[in-house]
Amino acid sequence: MGGSCCKDENIETNKEIRNATNKPIFSHAENLPPRNIHNKSNQEIRTQLLQPTIPIQNDQIQIPIIHNGLVKEMLLKLGEYQIPQSITNEGLDVTSPIQLPDDSIYVGGLKNNLFQGYGEIYWDDGTHYCGQFNKGTKSGNGRLIYADGDAYEGEWLDDQQHGKGKYWYSDGGLYDGRFLYDLKHGQGKEILSNGETYEGDFNNGTRHGKGKLIMTDAVFEGQFDNGQMIDGEYRWNDGRKYKGQIQGTKMHGHGEFWFPDGRYYKGDWVDDQKQGQGEFHYSDGSMFVGEWKNNKQNGQGKFVDQNGQIINGIWVDGIKTK
Repeated sequence: MGGSCCKDENIETNKEIRNATNKPIFSHAENLPPRNIHNKSNQEIRTQLLQPTIPIQNDQIQIPIIHNGLVKEMLLKLGEYQIPQSITNEGLDVTSPIQLPDDSIYVGGLKNNLFQGYGEIYWDDGTHYCGQFNKGTKSGNGRLIYADGDAYEGEWLDDQQHGKGKYWYSDGGLYDGRFLYDLKHGQGKEILSNGETYEGDFNNGTRHGKGKLIMTDAVFEGQFDNGQMIDGEYRWNDGRKYKGQIQGTKMHGHGEFWFPDGRYYKGDWVDDQKQGQGEFHYSDGSMFVGEWKNNKQNGQGKFVDQNGQIINGIWVDGIKTK
């Protein structure tokens, strides 16, 4: 799902945080999207949370300007991170921008030299996180925008996406739902850049369980297993419909297929082909019951016309021979 959720894995948050003496001056204002009257109060909240309470050791260190075009594009799309009013840095030390061992920049709350409360961290490649920390890790509510333009906003636990959240893909896709240790897990809705939409169950990052998949030419609703459709109803936009077992993207197993003109087949399938035992009902009321192979009547069968007359025989490639 885009870049790693632990891009700060090299930060030694359990060690004493130190300042650098050779970091150039930057301005954070250029990172912000255009302001409007609705995010003024959010700016006030942010200013209050980031008001330093400990002496500034090096005023040459400031939040770096973001030059990464993909990150800037996502910032414009999402707007300013809206800080939940429940977040507080009360009772914590609050530091002005400081440089970490991996050259990233942190500003925000500290407790026992670990990130705590509200804080922000910026990397040179444009990756940055704004939100809550607990004992040195991203925990609580926050937003992380990756260098590749992907973004996640929602609940975190120990540097991992965990709980309710949204994940935006740089190609225009979006996932909105539950996460478990960095993976889509539970109920969610995923909109892909190709226009497909899936809503339903996820398990360990894949579609698994009950769900609905809307495609450009069809809709499937039923059961998924490790990302694959296995059983349910598949409806095409032109009026065709299939209900039954599926393997991969093909009708496979037992199922029923309806044509728009009223004809339907009920029986066995192999790789989208009628194969095995099955019955085909024609729009005039007649039907064939018997063996099928390669999508045609092959083997023992019987034909029942619309008047109920029965013709038994052997069929080869759809033609009665005996």
